[in-house]
Amino acid sequence: MGAGDEREPGIITTGGDKPGVNLELLDACIHCGLCLPACPTYLATGREMESPRGRIYLLDLWSREKCDLTSDLARHIDSCLGCLGCQTACPSGVRYEAILNQARPHLAGLREWRSRHLMRYVFARILPDYRKLRAMGNALRLWQSAGGQRLVAAMPWLKGALGRLAQWQAFLPDVPRFQALPRQSWISGEKRGPVQLFSGCVMDVLYNQVNHACLRLLTLQRRVVGVPEQTCCGALAYHAGEVDIACDLARRNIELFEGTQGEIVVTAAGCGAMLKHYGELMKGDREWRERAREFSARVRDITECLDAGEFARTPRPLPLKVAYHAACHLHHAQKVTEAPGRLLEALPGVTVLPLREAEHCCGSAGIFNLTHTELSLQVLDRKTGCVADCGADVLVTTNPGCQLQLEKGMKAAGLPVRVCHLAELLDEAYGGD
Repeated sequence: MGAGDEREPGIITTGGDKPGVNLELLDACIHCGLCLPACPTYLATGREMESPRGRIYLLDLWSREKCDLTSDLARHIDSCLGCLGCQTACPSGVRYEAILNQARPHLAGLREWRSRHLMRYVFARILPDYRKLRAMGNALRLWQSAGGQRLVAAMPWLKGALGRLAQWQAFLPDVPRFQALPRQSWISGEKRGPVQLFSGCVMDVLYNQVNHACLRLLTLQRRVVGVPEQTCCGALAYHAGEVDIACDLARRNIELFEGTQGEIVVTAAGCGAMLKHYGELMKGDREWRERAREFSARVRDITECLDAGEFARTPRPLPLKVAYHAACHLHHAQKVTEAPGRLLEALPGVTVLPLREAEHCCGSAGIFNLTHTELSLQVLDRKTGCVADCGADVLVTTNPGCQLQLEKGMKAAGLPVRVCHLAELLDEAYGGD
């Protein structure tokens, strides 16, 4: 933490020296059960302890010192996707996100030390280092082009030898050849105000084409787009309970963007939710809290920004049946619920089909599909069934984690459904490359 810290963000003491979850937050839950139909892990398992009210009950027992935070208890809390569907559904205004954020650092302390050190190394040394990420992306692309995935699938003994790594590589999308974004776009004639593009770390490696599509779309709305130096947003570290790493990354991004002008436009819903959370994250730091609030006030999701502007070109018809999967960190965390639908409805030829449980999590949830692979796939199976029932040709979303998870689901189910970012579909309609 920096100078002037009052306490580590995300941890509130219940009294005395024992850390725990704020009792006022826990007492807001009346255990009515209206959150249950909105909880993907409860729907997948049917277990009360895998539901929001079940997890709140366990945290309440621990915070009132009626039980210890054992590994068994922590396992039920850690199995939460953090999708916040329960928070949207709750009639009592329970701040489940705040409850979960306060519990996560304590869960991190219970992890097996080798696993935790590896995760901290990735969060602090790999994700913020874009050169390392691009090198890893190139290696993955070579592995795919050489038929590595097909080799693992065809040789059961190799799949067994690789263990969980074989499961993980099945989630990978086709890694594109990386093309660097320009530091600033160029347009002639009348211009609107400048914006800054937050390209993301994983987003720019696995879905580099989406960032280029977003840049073209913003340029078509007469925006001059800057792509300043930046680092990882810190979302994966924060959701894993590694608050100190998330705070360090937040300070770095705040410093890098303070010398720029205009809105900070984010192409990944998960990154956007974290960047908008910087003000809350840093509220216990006197030196940084106001700077963090000012930064967060500038952040906009790409769909918010495009919905507020007008394109300098008429879209071409796209004869497609499209369904929209609402990314949790856009729909529930950022409360951006209308803009994506308006952008889709404006496309000629596109038929937008209703998707049952469109706002339910797909099971990706940051690194949840890596740490809780089996449960993640159970959640994905339900989502895949909903997509199959709606009959869409194209499934659109706004977050890279959702995109790779849904691509995995469509392939596994043998569904001829293309999965893409909303910006990719808009780019096709408005004449992008």
